[in-house]
Amino acid sequence: MLRELKNIRQIDGERQRRWFADDEMDLILWFSPEKRLDGFEICYDKLGGTRTITWKNIRTRDGTMKSVLMAENAFERKRIKDMLAERSGNLEQNLRQFILDRLETNGGGI
Repeated sequence: MLRELKNIRQIDGERQRRWFADDEMDLILWFSPEKRLDGFEICYDKLGGTRTITWKNIRTRDGTMKSVLMAENAFERKRIKDMLAERSGNLEQNLRQFILDRLETNGGGI
């Protein structure tokens, strides 16, 4: 079960973050100054060569915002969603659902 790490270092000039971890997975959340979830990173398979999936909003060349989901390699979407759903019971329901939705929609809104 992911547990929130307390007293994690906040870096001046960077977005506020929260960090959840267990033996198999880390979940790092970044928040905008308005306290809106602005990005997340899932680190999984920690015992067998950690892999990561990152979601964030980026500004495109034309100035519009776009949501993107990035992974260093192809990932098994259902397996990661199931792992996160099983392990994230300590996370607020609205944040948990938002993250699961981003995994489902490849980063975009629903």
